[in-house]
Amino acid sequence: MKSSGTPIAWPLRLWLAVEVLFGIAAVMAVGLSPADTETNFAWPIQPVVMAAVLGGFYITSAPLFLLPLFARRWEMIRPMILPAALFTTIQLAATFLHWDKFSVGTIPFYVWFASYLLPPPIFVAAYLWHQRRAASTPAEHDKVLPIWLKRLLLMIGGFLTVGAVLVFLVPGVVIPMFPWQLTPLTAGSLSGWLIAVGTLMLAMYFENDRTRARLAAPMLILILPALLLQMLRFADQVAWSNAVLWTGLILFAIIGVCGLYLANGNWPEALN
Repeated sequence: MKSSGTPIAWPLRLWLAVEVLFGIAAVMAVGLSPADTETNFAWPIQPVVMAAVLGGFYITSAPLFLLPLFARRWEMIRPMILPAALFTTIQLAATFLHWDKFSVGTIPFYVWFASYLLPPPIFVAAYLWHQRRAASTPAEHDKVLPIWLKRLLLMIGGFLTVGAVLVFLVPGVVIPMFPWQLTPLTAGSLSGWLIAVGTLMLAMYFENDRTRARLAAPMLILILPALLLQMLRFADQVAWSNAVLWTGLILFAIIGVCGLYLANGNWPEALN
């Protein structure tokens, strides 16, 4: 299949490969061994279910870094870049705001710090560089997103983004309502993930193209099962009757439906 579009520059490809290594380290630490964050992560996270949930988000993000390694066109990965820049910026800001909570001087901390200090300028620079070279490519008629999907992407994406900003700025608002204990640091880290998901959905809305949104769709699909699996591992630490928990699960179920719709299509076209 002949591809048309802007080639992905090799520095961005190289950085995405580095991001995969950072992601593997995070999944191994808080995804697989959330009870050992005192020794294997940048800071000790309690309760353990909070570490597990953050690990679940890392698991869901894996396709965002793996799939672009096989893509050839900038347009196919563009929806992921600015959300990644925003996510890493929020995590970096949380690090500076709660510096005393981190295990500064340990290898896990240095891995964490590098993984959030370097990406924001790299992703922003990559976005600007590629966009200067990218031609305007309106979606073909049969690839335009249906109205119902655009509305869901806009409403849920906007809700998650605004809500996440509120959680980051005023964590005391959500801490008393959460289904397990939160701290300002874990609330800030969680808000980074919610901003990532929210802005990713908004980026899909503005792309308005099923093919250009396809490579990011697996993350939307994986969120609910990954988080549920991680919570069930430590079910005794979760207040299962909590209204915020069920609101979030329903929201992620709807997000998963959006992801399933976007994932259904011509994958070779999205990669070539």
